[in-house]
Amino acid sequence: MSALQKALAGFKAELLIVVATVALLVFYYVLRTDVIATISDVRGSFAVTGTPLQPLLHFVGSAIVLAAFPVLVARFLLGLRLPELGLSLGRWRIGLAWLALGIPLALVAGKIGSGSAAMRFVYPLDVGLRPDAASFLPYVPLQFLYFGAWEVLFRGVLLFGLKDRIGAGPAIALQTALSVVAHFGRPLTETFAALPTGFVFGWVCLHTRSMWYVAVIHWIVGISLDWFIIVGGGI
Repeated sequence: MSALQKALAGFKAELLIVVATVALLVFYYVLRTDVIATISDVRGSFAVTGTPLQPLLHFVGSAIVLAAFPVLVARFLLGLRLPELGLSLGRWRIGLAWLALGIPLALVAGKIGSGSAAMRFVYPLDVGLRPDAASFLPYVPLQFLYFGAWEVLFRGVLLFGLKDRIGAGPAIALQTALSVVAHFGRPLTETFAALPTGFVFGWVCLHTRSMWYVAVIHWIVGISLDWFIIVGGGI
């Protein structure tokens, strides 16, 4: 451990929370594919977020800001190894069992979500997406950049990075709270669903000692939601 890492060791929790907060600020205000605006009968409307990005830039930017940046800070400033951040395969047999249970549930969740008018208005983030192989298949791995990065931050860096410092329960609660806040601006049902999901995902990650299995499940929810929306003619 370097001298800098030793100096920062006592501030691990604070530093990780600050890093996550900065990442979420950039994600929310700079990396959007849509615009959040205020609307007033007197003043009209005004955009409070930046210029919308193309989907490719959004997904790549999310991977950099939500995943690469926090991991680099945790690794090189705090000396945390990748397995300590939940970025290894962990207990892979148990992880595969959770995938066997979670993937069918993810498909059902995507199907149910596609019936919501609010969800159809927001998703897919790529409005040019069409239900054919040439359009949809390249979109699938791009989506993992986003969902994988999301889980790296919340269920990886925050959860695993904080659990030994503040305890497993508080770490699950904290990453859940920040995850719910990060959904502000999304449909109400999605934001509310992030509360119980955050606790369940956090527990599963600690049980499997890895965030990758939850990342796959979350990714399947996202791509199935988009698929059912475009097949159903939602856009």
